[in-house]
Parts: sequence; structure tokens; C-alpha cells
Amino acid sequence: MEIYYLNYKTHQKNNRLGALYLIGEISTTFLLASIVKILQPDVSIFIILFFRYLFCLPLLVAYAIYTRGADFLKIKNIRGLVLRTCFGFMGLIMWFLAIAKIDISLATALLMTMPIFITVLSIVIAKEHVGLRRLTSVLLGFIGVLVLLFPITPELDLWGVVFALLGSIFAALMFVYLRILGRSDPSVSTAIWYNSTGVILAGALIYIASGFDLKVNFADPNLIYILVSLGFLASFQQFFLAQSHIYAEASTLAPLHYLSIPFGVGVGILLFGEIITVKFLIGTTIIIISTYYIFLREQVES
Repeated sequence: MEIYYLNYKTHQKNNRLGALYLIGEISTTFLLASIVKILQPDVSIFIILFFRYLFCLPLLVAYAIYTRGADFLKIKNIRGLVLRTCFGFMGLIMWFLAIAKIDISLATALLMTMPIFITVLSIVIAKEHVGLRRLTSVLLGFIGVLVLLFPITPELDLWGVVFALLGSIFAALMFVYLRILGRSDPSVSTAIWYNSTGVILAGALIYIASGFDLKVNFADPNLIYILVSLGFLASFQQFFLAQSHIYAEASTLAPLHYLSIPFGVGVGILLFGEIITVKFLIGTTIIIISTYYIFLREQVES
């Protein structure tokens, strides 16, 4: 659900290597999602978040010190960092809640609406001009969402749908402010501040929800290994994503993000016995067409 761009001139562009890193990031994302879905409902989402943020930090800090030295925590745009952190934290909570309540395949398809929300939010926040064609694409994307969801059946958890769409909106807001932050601050430093704040916020939510009466058997070593692994996997997820943008341009990598759909479908079918319907295929196809056209129009306008 997060990205940070590193741009070192010492690296030559290598689209194939960049693509491999991005595929690694997508694979890690769905491995994390699968772990979250398996742990639910026995382990609270807030506990999962806490361990994910906490054990994501060691590798990030080591990498930041290696690349930035004593300035590894230095940030210029404090307001942008605060907003990016808030929206990123809310987006991750919504994503975890969504995959806990609805099929991973459906949650993934709904998350793919993020470019649609980015377009809308760019108009409101960044005051960007958006032409009629992109607005039409936005409308088409929302039609795809309606095809995915209607007619609503008793088996569909509407809260899960709401969480997935909120996750997409918060992620869109996060990416808008990541663009702004990227103009002034190294992204690895913003990632450290984001994850450190996530530890504190997740800990506070645990206390509010249960008063630290966690009702989790931490004496089970397997559970501890899984929770710690969440954090380290999240570190590699962010590293893979950052490396992909070192070796290849964002415009080159953008179409590969649509691999999330077959990854989500595959994980859903193989691990959780999800059933893919014709309605799902039609709605997902409409969303992909809409978001890909938005990407093409952004390339033309830029």
C-alpha cells in the first residue's frame, strides 16, 4: 500500500531488472496479505499492525544510515510528512480490515481504483487541470466498481467493501503527498518516520481497544515468528519497490501493477478457495481499462 522513490545517478537504467524488482514487490504484498487473512480473526488487526511497523524498522534504519549517514532522519517538509504518515497509516488499516472481511481478489480489484481517486484528489488538492477524457475514464472506473458489487448478495460483507474503498482513497491521498514530499526529502527517511509513528499509533490503538488484554498466546513461538516475519517482509516489500524505481522509470513500470489482479485471483483461489465469477471479470476489466487510460492521458499531458 506504500512507495518511496530513490534516485541515484550511479545506477544505470535496466528495465528488465526494474520489472523483476516490482514483481518481487507484488509477490511480497500478497504474501503479507495472506498472512493477515490467516491470522484473522484470532489476532487483532492492531496487533498485526504493531508488529508489522516495529520489525519493518531495523532494515530501513540500517539502509538509511548507510545511504545518508548522520542525516538519516533529517526532513524538510514536516507538514507533508505528517499528512503522508496519517494517510498511509489509515490506508494500511483499511487494507488489512478489507482482506480480513472480503475475498482477497475482490479487495485487490477495489484497490485498483486508486488511480481514479488520485485523479479526483489531484483536482481538489493540487488544483491540477483534468480534461474531459480523463473525467470520462473516472466515471467508467466507478461503473466498473458498481458492476463488481451489484446485485449485492447476503454473502458480501459490505463493511469489507467500505474498508477496501476507503483504503484506496487513503492510499490515493498518500501518493499525492508522496509526490510533494519527493521534491524535498529523501524517501527512505520519510519511510522511517512513517513506520516509527505507526508503531506508536498501533500501540495506542491496542491499548484503547483492549487495555493490553491482548488475548493472544505469545508463548506460541510459531505466532511470534509469523508476526516478526510480517515486519521483515514489509521491509523487503518497500526495498523491492524502491529498487524497481531506481532501475526503471515509473511510466515503464506502471502497467506491471496490473499484475496485482492475477496475483490476487491466484492467491484467493489457491489458498482460500475463492470463486471468480463472470461479474467479477467484467467489473475488473472495466476498472483496468479505466485506470490504464488515465495513465496514458497523464503521459500525454506530461
